[in-house]
Amino acid sequence: MRIFKRPVLSVRVIASSFALSILATLLIVQLGAVEILGLHSLGYLISTVAVIGVALSVFGAAEVLIAFDGVLIATYLILAFTPVMARPAANWVRNDPRPAQPLDAVIVLSGWVKPDSALEAVAVERLLTGLELVKAGLAPRLITTRVISVEGGIRVVSDDDQRRFIRLAGLESAWTEVDSVGTTHDEAERSAAFLFPFGAKRVAVVTSPMHTRRACAVFEGVGFEVTCVAAREMVAVTRHPVTPDDRLAAFREYFYERLGMVKYRAKGWIK
Repeated sequence: MRIFKRPVLSVRVIASSFALSILATLLIVQLGAVEILGLHSLGYLISTVAVIGVALSVFGAAEVLIAFDGVLIATYLILAFTPVMARPAANWVRNDPRPAQPLDAVIVLSGWVKPDSALEAVAVERLLTGLELVKAGLAPRLITTRVISVEGGIRVVSDDDQRRFIRLAGLESAWTEVDSVGTTHDEAERSAAFLFPFGAKRVAVVTSPMHTRRACAVFEGVGFEVTCVAAREMVAVTRHPVTPDDRLAAFREYFYERLGMVKYRAKGWIK
């Protein structure tokens, strides 16, 4: 059976295939393409899918594009409107009991920083949870990690907005920032380089719920004794998803973290 046929060029064919391609792109984004591919712009993704979709239709294989859209739509509906993600999400999150004795430090993992130097919501969620722990007396030290972003020729660092929150909490004297990180493994190594000379190995690691399992394993891999803390979520609730948006967000982050575990194991950063 031949999939590809003689090329058919018409405005109707091109327009319909382009529309189907845009639909596929939107569904792919909802299912995690941005996170998995590390995209900061959708331009390349839209262009790539559109070119492939138009080519399929022009060469008489529009049914492939239609079937692909059908699979994506079914997947989207199942994930968004059924509780299928509830159990995997709850089982994946690591949130350890608080220790009876104080720890050496609370380490708050970074998130992205915007061009105006404001922390993104995920970074704020993590930082607020970490501040709460230090204020409650869990540890005398607060450690954060520095993220440097260059967007549109503008270089910004996470320090400014982190300092604003930490100053409001009255914890500047307890705060140390370790420089500069690109991966969770970087954060673990930089933190170890700072804390180990003081004999400080018992730490709380604060990060987003879906990130806890991988992040805490990485910190344990460099020698820390870790109490893993899942940050409270202000945007999408991935730990216990109950709305369509939350369920989709939970799937995106769960799938991303599954792939991340494979990558980190391959690099030898976790067992």
